[in-house]
Amino acid sequence: MSASWGFGEDFPPQAVAIVGVSRNESMHHPGYTGARIFRMLTDSGFQGRLYPVNPKASEINGAKAHPSVTSIPEPLDLVTITVPASSVVQVLEDCVSAGARNVQICTSGFGETGAAEGKMMESRIREIALKERIRVIGPNCMGFHVPSIRMKMFEEVQLVQGPVAFITQSGGHGREYLLQGPKYGLGFSKVISYGNALVMDATDFLEYLSTDPETQVICLYLEGIKDGRKLTEMVRQVNPVKPVVVWKAGLTESGARAAASHTGSLAGDKHIWEAFFEQTGAIRVGSIEEMAEVAMSIVRLKPLPRARVAVLASGGGNSVATGDVVAEEGLEMPALSLQTRASLTEYISLVNQGVINPLDVPGVLASVPLLRRTLGVLAEDPTIDLVILRLSPEFLAGAIGAVSEFADCVLGFARENAGGKQIVVAMAEEGMVGGAEKYADDLREAGITVYGSLRRACRALNRFSRYHRFLSESGAGELSAPAPRPDSGPR
Repeated sequence: MSASWGFGEDFPPQAVAIVGVSRNESMHHPGYTGARIFRMLTDSGFQGRLYPVNPKASEINGAKAHPSVTSIPEPLDLVTITVPASSVVQVLEDCVSAGARNVQICTSGFGETGAAEGKMMESRIREIALKERIRVIGPNCMGFHVPSIRMKMFEEVQLVQGPVAFITQSGGHGREYLLQGPKYGLGFSKVISYGNALVMDATDFLEYLSTDPETQVICLYLEGIKDGRKLTEMVRQVNPVKPVVVWKAGLTESGARAAASHTGSLAGDKHIWEAFFEQTGAIRVGSIEEMAEVAMSIVRLKPLPRARVAVLASGGGNSVATGDVVAEEGLEMPALSLQTRASLTEYISLVNQGVINPLDVPGVLASVPLLRRTLGVLAEDPTIDLVILRLSPEFLAGAIGAVSEFADCVLGFARENAGGKQIVVAMAEEGMVGGAEKYADDLREAGITVYGSLRRACRALNRFSRYHRFLSESGAGELSAPAPRPDSGPR
């Protein structure tokens, strides 16, 4: 999907035809009808021209309907096909006659079913696409979500623009990321659901996003890949400039079976994928939540080649568990220097508190002045790179409604400490109920990096730190993004 052979020139699309728009939105199977997609784009204020196609209607919801894409009076940037699988080949041939270059096949019922008929239809679609140089996205996909032109993939998601792109074989995972992302302060440049990857594969979309000025972070959900060598080379080139976060599914026997049924993908050997991550430095995650928290770390934090942390928590038992979690997730928790501990004990009582690392300091977490002073002391400790504040239910019970003062303290430390220390918040899992969830959202809205739990914080920070160590140790940070390829058509 290199800009040099056209996709960059006609994407994001301005002229879009939707084939299979019925007069109503009745449906008898899971998925979207053409009528639903047409209404969704109309209601979202899509900043382009929409052409509903239905040979049996002259008008649909106030818009002129066209009998075929060949009757539309301007060149089309994108044709979305929602007709039954048996009719897709004919519509694709109409797209050839109309000169359309980008075709999204939303329809399912092809090779992913395992049926011979579905595979034969896929073979014919691929034959036409390669011969006529048409970029086919799908089949069995949701297509595109592009906030900058108010193009939605799902009705219930927000159009929040930002630097994160997501390439996904699963439309459902695209929906979930679009719903979860804003909760972590993430906005999106492009979300692309490409389903069965019959013609266009993840590497094509990665190539396009590598030079997309709206995109700074690229996330991928993969079930299978056609050309592992090409993907490896692409990620190796892109990753130093635009961090690449990858959720590779289907590495177990049961997961591989599900991938074959879902998108017809061959999942691949887990040892090969382990080598892929080792060679490319791509950041590996295993869920939408992990992807969101890693992307949040990339967007909000400064580079962190080493992650030596100090954790402020409350409760002796919790502090022991804190030490275990930090170690289990691969972060360093060094002992505080004697000078740091001496400075802390000047004003922190050791009755039911402790100033070893992790710090068991409920009194500090309950007092913004004490917290500000403690952070100032930690900023002077050369063995610490980052401070984690683990907020317990007790803290939250007393803090609800005091977001601004606490946020000012945390943001002031991040902005002003001479040592360049970073600071994040980890919510206690047992505290993420009721007003606590709102408190976390308010902190993120204020610009603070907030994780759903201490374990999730440590896991994301470890992966973020390993990414920067990989760049430093490999010299990959000196590379530049790949140049567009010569005109070569779909591959």
